[in-house]
Amino acid sequence: MRSALALLLVLAGCGAGDVAPSEPAVSRLPDEVGPLDGLNRRHAQLRRRMHQRGYGEEVGLSRAFVLEDRGVAWPLDLAVGECATLLALGGGAIRDLSLTLYDGDGAVAATDTVEGEGGLVHVCPQAEPAVGYRPYYLELRAREGLGAVMVAHFRSSPGEGEGFDGLFEGVLAPRVPFREVEEHLARSRTALRARGFEPLGPPHLEHVAEGATVRQRVPLEAGRCYVVTGRSGAGLRDIDLFLFDAAGVEVARDLGADVEPSLEHCPDESARYLVELRIFEGAGAVGLMVLGGPGGEELVEQPAETDEPGPDTHHDPGPALGLLVAPLVERGFDAPVFVSRDAAIVPGEVRTHDVVVGPGCAVVAGTASDEAMDLDLYLADPDGHEVDRDTAVHSTARVRACREAATVMRVAVKAYGRDGAYALAVLRAPSEITDLRALRLEEVTAAYRLRGYESRRRWTASLEERERFRREIVVEPGRCVAVAAAGDEGARDVDLFLRDLEDELSASDSGNAPYATVSRCAESRQPLVIDLVIERGSGDIELLVLEAPAAESPPPPTEPPAVPTEE
Repeated sequence: MRSALALLLVLAGCGAGDVAPSEPAVSRLPDEVGPLDGLNRRHAQLRRRMHQRGYGEEVGLSRAFVLEDRGVAWPLDLAVGECATLLALGGGAIRDLSLTLYDGDGAVAATDTVEGEGGLVHVCPQAEPAVGYRPYYLELRAREGLGAVMVAHFRSSPGEGEGFDGLFEGVLAPRVPFREVEEHLARSRTALRARGFEPLGPPHLEHVAEGATVRQRVPLEAGRCYVVTGRSGAGLRDIDLFLFDAAGVEVARDLGADVEPSLEHCPDESARYLVELRIFEGAGAVGLMVLGGPGGEELVEQPAETDEPGPDTHHDPGPALGLLVAPLVERGFDAPVFVSRDAAIVPGEVRTHDVVVGPGCAVVAGTASDEAMDLDLYLADPDGHEVDRDTAVHSTARVRACREAATVMRVAVKAYGRDGAYALAVLRAPSEITDLRALRLEEVTAAYRLRGYESRRRWTASLEERERFRREIVVEPGRCVAVAAAGDEGARDVDLFLRDLEDELSASDSGNAPYATVSRCAESRQPLVIDLVIERGSGDIELLVLEAPAAESPPPPTEPPAVPTEE
């Protein structure tokens, strides 16, 4: 018995001596990829290019949030005899990012030379006998701006890869001057001053990439009205503008497929609001400006004198109108029939034109010869009753009408800001659009349909003034809904709200228009109540619910993000 036990102990001792010592832990990038957002998609484009250029295996991918002029450092153990490439891209408000790689003694091993929000370092530690890895430290630093940064680690053999020239092309925001943006803002400022508005401060200027968001908090006072306008330079093709109240509820938006968004709001209570400019297509320089004026009843109708000289912004309104209505033609509207291509007008003057509408529906569109002009349109029937109007502070305007037979209607054109000219044209709507509600819905939902939204439900209701119409919907996880409402000629002001089952407000559109839109995205299943009311007038209302995957349209924030801004 004792002999057997001794034999077992000897065998156990031999086995223990054969166990290989465990290898030391190797420091790598932390596994923090984050959400599949715009930054992740842009960085994935860079990673695909690295694979296509033959830079071997991706061995690490991480994400960190970096403050301006502050650094984030990671320890890395890099294999000797191989090459390591560290590829970074900043998002959010980061405009200049730097990467520095230090060796174990604290000496600089590599620095990046990429201008803008990208960065890259490449090192090949020399092989040494009995040494498998060398310690390094990677430092990320935002020299300008703040936001999230994604970093990938690629491992390759010496001599592999086709080089890094052009790797960031088309991914980084172009480093363009702000002069063009400042000129566009100056034109808008001149026109708005003629209406009694003054800037609340200097404009916010920024270089942006596609998918980026620019946010600014502004204090708004009850009893006053405000205009928020965004302008861009070359390289940008579509920017959208949103306004959120202190509770994070969307109160106004401009989703037009253009680079000149503008919105107006007259708050009922004083609070700090959040302005959000989203870059839907393109990259370049943008500017954001907030102006304040008197209350709605006190707005100045006559132009005010200004000593501020503006650049020469005159252009031919005829071709400009052709570009303005091109999206309508692409969606099936007839080619524009011009009523006027270059009619002169001075500030405060009213000019009238006869147009033929019907059979069917039509849009009457106008544009001024100068961005510093504010053009308003009023459409009336043969008896002089107003059918539609567009008095937004903008150099373009459009009104709509439907008639069973060809009818001569009158358009009144009014201008503010400066002397100039305008063009006016009529576009007949597609034959399937048979009433004014459908025509208005087609226009207000065009931006959503462009983003992949599809119609899901539709209701029609006949409402009196201040009468409410409510319906319950459910937003499924990972989905977004857009709700649009439009009235006929009798509905002068349509307001639309989204509320939860406890009657808490989630989104609203209470502008002074016969149509309204709201949207909401959900991470979990969310029942909502659509609350529709005609604030002025009465008539038939059409309500449309559209839906899309959340990835197709990022949701507005449920509360203002904690991003510091310059006051």
